[in-house]
Amino acid sequence: MDTITLNQMQEHATTHTPFKNSNKSVFTKDLHDLYVVYSYGEHFPMYVYDKFVRMWFGNSDKYSPTTSRHQTMARPDADEIHMLSTEELSALVRLGGYREFCADRCVTDMVRYYSDDRRQKVQSELIFTRVGNSVHPQQRRA
Repeated sequence: MDTITLNQMQEHATTHTPFKNSNKSVFTKDLHDLYVVYSYGEHFPMYVYDKFVRMWFGNSDKYSPTTSRHQTMARPDADEIHMLSTEELSALVRLGGYREFCADRCVTDMVRYYSDDRRQKVQSELIFTRVGNSVHPQQRRA
C-alpha cells in the first residue's frame, strides 16, 4: 500500500490503487468487489467503487472540516458518483456491494438503515402510502 500526500489521493482513488496518507487518517480497503476510501476510520466511508457493477458511490454527509477536505481531495475523477448517506454507504459496504444492497432493501424493511428521526419519517411515509394505496382502489369501485 502506497503512502501518499493529500494531493495524490484523487489519482489513486480514480485508479482504485490502495493507499494511506502519511498520518493514516485517509486509507483504502479492497473488500471483494469493493474499493473503499475511508476517512478517520471505517465508520465514515467517503467513496466506494463497486467493481462488479462498475459504479462509484459517495458519502453525501458532512462530518468535520477536515473530513470535508478529505472528501474533496479524494473525490474520484468519474463521470457519475451516486451519493448516499453514511448509513446507506456503510450498509452497501457491510452487505458486500450494490447488488446485495438493492436485494436487501427489496426483501427487508428498509427503515432499519435510518436513524430514529429518519426512521419515524420513513415509517410515516410508508403508512401514508399504504393507506393511500388501499383507499384509491375502493374509491374506483364505488
